Amino acid sequence: MSLRNPLSNGKALAITVGAAGLFAVLLLAVPAPKGSPPQPVSQTTGPVTSEVAQSPESLFRSRCVQCHALPALTHRTPEDWRILVLKMNRYMKQTGRVYLSDNDVQSVTGYIVKNQH
Repeated sequence: MSLRNPLSNGKALAITVGAAGLFAVLLLAVPAPKGSPPQPVSQTTGPVTSEVAQSPESLFRSRCVQCHALPALTHRTPEDWRILVLKMNRYMKQTGRVYLSDNDVQSVTGYIVKNQH
């Protein structure tokens, strides 16, 4: 009867970290479920309506900080900002955070482009 050598702590850690990384990549690659898209909700409760509409600056500040510090508004093209805001908004939807409506995406992108330095 032969016994195999157990994995060293370093190898076991490397395998665990690699598996976790692969899981994260696969999780991000899974498309959102089909059907009716989730509705944006305000910081309080319920869907965003005109009664709780916020300024583009307020939306920028309240939505971005859910995941990270406010980004520096450095010079990028308007298209680069539009793509970045869309990607971040998709991530917020996928992770169950409060996200932007389509109109708010345009407003926030316009605010960023207007106020970048």
